[in-house]
Amino acid sequence: MKLSRFVLIAALALGTRASGAEPIKIRVYHTNDVHGWIMSRPDKFQTNRLIGGAAALASLIGREAGPKLVLDAGDWWQGTPEGNLTKGEAVADVFNAIGYDAIVVGNHEYDAGADVLRALIGKMKMPVLSANTYGADNKLVPWVQPWIVKEVAGVKIGIFGLTTSNMHRLAFPKNILGLDFRREVDAARDAVKALKKQGATVIIAVTHMGVEGENQKFEGDQTLAREVPGIDLIVGGHSHTFLNRPIRGENGTLIVQAGSYLVKAGRAVLEIDPQTKKVVASSDELLDLWPDRVGEDPAVKAIVARHSEAVGKIFETVIATAPALMGREPDRENALGDWMADCYRESLGVDVALQNGGGIRAEIPAGPVTLRSIFGVMPFDNLMVKLVLKGSDLRKALDHGVGMAKVAQFSGASVEYYRPKPAGERLASVAVGGAPLDDAKTYSLATLDFLLDGGDGYSVFDRFVSSEPTGALARDLLNECARKQGAMSAPAAGRLKLREN
Repeated sequence: MKLSRFVLIAALALGTRASGAEPIKIRVYHTNDVHGWIMSRPDKFQTNRLIGGAAALASLIGREAGPKLVLDAGDWWQGTPEGNLTKGEAVADVFNAIGYDAIVVGNHEYDAGADVLRALIGKMKMPVLSANTYGADNKLVPWVQPWIVKEVAGVKIGIFGLTTSNMHRLAFPKNILGLDFRREVDAARDAVKALKKQGATVIIAVTHMGVEGENQKFEGDQTLAREVPGIDLIVGGHSHTFLNRPIRGENGTLIVQAGSYLVKAGRAVLEIDPQTKKVVASSDELLDLWPDRVGEDPAVKAIVARHSEAVGKIFETVIATAPALMGREPDRENALGDWMADCYRESLGVDVALQNGGGIRAEIPAGPVTLRSIFGVMPFDNLMVKLVLKGSDLRKALDHGVGMAKVAQFSGASVEYYRPKPAGERLASVAVGGAPLDDAKTYSLATLDFLLDGGDGYSVFDRFVSSEPTGALARDLLNECARKQGAMSAPAAGRLKLREN
């Protein structure tokens, strides 16, 4: 288990430990952003070797004795046929079998609506946490718990959960109607105070907030560690960050995250003074889930196989081939984004098509392209819409798109832009159909209903001249385009050009 290993140990108290006795060691296994990937799959770098999956995780956890916790930081099911078609039940089954101690609600848990989420939580055997989710009655919603206190090896451990407060940008309004996702830092202060009052001497936050990257302006795990003393460990998710080197936040808090799609699991170790029952040192490492190395738990493997068989062989149907990798680089124009946007524009007969960068969920490797491949690229049940916009509003939409952390992908428009720049100042030039964009003219645009509803902050679409629902799923258009082409070649690049400041 030496691959991707980094161990960080820091004394958090003066001297070695109060009692002089050996510390209590509690292992905390952690996952996040599983997105339905409960099955193992060929590693993209070693195609003859399988990686990942719930059975490998269960085997890894079961091989080690001693006190332990198993936690997950949200986004459980959205992203694979096994996850989506069961609306998360497949993931609930494996989480129950593995024996998670607590999990937090992520933003994609709301993709099928709050009623579906409540029903799914009813099938979970472990506590489901969120200390900052409030209802219309101004009270914490009753179908999640804000926190728990769990005694492990004689130590009272307080665990609380936080769901990102940016839900208004991440979910359809109808799916979170009447819900209020309050500032995480404020909820965390209340949680830490309450847990200590209940006797907890160790505090763990399980968060779906994200690690704060360069030039990203949001309150994530680093802000939480800085603003809320008393948290020993933050098990994070949402940003899909492989923290091979955990972050030591302010106040001594250790921040960990295990990437995404269950190809790795994290194992944090808390060393606790047996007298004071407080953390005196902590460490973390990421462990690759190679089934041929860690094994596969037979019971969990059988559950995964049952759900994989249930979705049927239809998703393995080959519909096209990709002569070369079609990548999805997040901070620039990419081959897959160009192809998707071209598909939308040509299928719907519009001037411009726009695909948000964050909605492209997988690349397409060279070789056979299956229905599962397309599903991985676009797992969301997003419908396409056709809008007519003034040129000035189209300009604002393009400006917003190139300012996102994951740059929007366009078809029909050629854009030269600066990054980073304030809103309204990012575009150096824009052409539509080979002619400069005219603010006074109107243009037709195809995009996703998620963006029309304000997702990813696209408020400009509220100002459309006219709108027309197509009734077509974006994924279905992509399937049809792949079938028609047979060989999916990347369009010529050059529609997005970054200028130096």
